[in-house]
This record gives sequence, C-alpha cells and structure tokens, in this order.
Amino acid sequence: MSSLGQFQVLVILYALLLFSAESRKTQLFDTESRAEEYENYENKVSCFSCKRVSQAVDARDIPLLYLEKEIQNAPVGSPQRQEAEKNLLEEINHRKQIDQNIIEILRLSLKRTNVLDLLTSTRTTGQPLVDDWDCFKTLVKSFKNQCGAKIEYDMKYTGALANICNMGVNVKQAVSAIEQACIH
Repeated sequence: MSSLGQFQVLVILYALLLFSAESRKTQLFDTESRAEEYENYENKVSCFSCKRVSQAVDARDIPLLYLEKEIQNAPVGSPQRQEAEKNLLEEINHRKQIDQNIIEILRLSLKRTNVLDLLTSTRTTGQPLVDDWDCFKTLVKSFKNQCGAKIEYDMKYTGALANICNMGVNVKQAVSAIEQACIH
C-alpha cells in the first residue's frame, strides 16, 4: 500500500470516529427488530462511535465503526444500507458466538463454572505469557480452525487460552473442549 493509500485509510478511520452517537442510534436501522437486536448487543459492549477522538479506539472495533458509517451514509431503504445492516448484524452475531464459545471452552477445559475472571487475568510483570508454548500454539490453532476465529476480534481471547495452558490442563482435553464448544 502506498503512503498516500495509508494516509487515506487513516483519514477514513479518523472520520469514522467523528460521527455522533445520537444520530447513529436514531438513523442506524430501518426496522425496529434490527434496532432492538443492535441495542441489546450495544448495551453489552462500549459504544464504539461515542468515544471522543482523543480517546483510543480498539483496533478490533474498526470494522463495526466502518459498518455503522456505511449505514449512516446510505439512503434509508437502499440496497447499500440493507447490505451494511446485514453485515453489521452478522459481525455482531459472530462476536456474540465467539464470546459464548470461549466461556464454554474455559468451563469444559477447567471443569468449573466460574471462569469469567480467566478471560482477562494476566500474569505478573516479568513472567512470560505462557509456560508451555506448544500447548498455546495448539490451542490457538484449534480455536481458529474449530471456532472460525478471525484475527480482528476473536484472537483477543488468546490470553484465556494461555491461562488454560498455564493451569496445566492436558492439551488433548483442551482441544476436545474447543471442539465441543465450537460445534455450530
């Protein structure tokens, strides 16, 4: 990509951060049911486009911002708007599924129900991310293959996979848990 192309991408990403939350909420969807589904998910996660330009935006959320802007810019009822709405809902549903999958993977791997703390827990400073790199690489590969994980959003859970390895779970047991959790 040329330097001008990179600059254009940065300008587009910057522009995506500037549109207001109120207009996004009132103009985002044509149908009430789609708006409700989006609102339900939005309550679970931070409002991506509500952040001020001075605040950092997680790179994983850029596809959502882009789709929101496409919806906002497309005429109401147009095929472009309908396609952008469809794509946004697909992305949101994919994220919901991955969120559910990783929790189930932790539950099955560790044979316990309270696993939410393992989604974000990290090791103390100075310790490596993971002790058994072969275990970690195997779980990441299995997660990508079995769950349809993409780089943008889904791989944020690699820390949870590292926690499984660090807790001494048998690799075959953990891979089996991934396979079970990701059956669609």
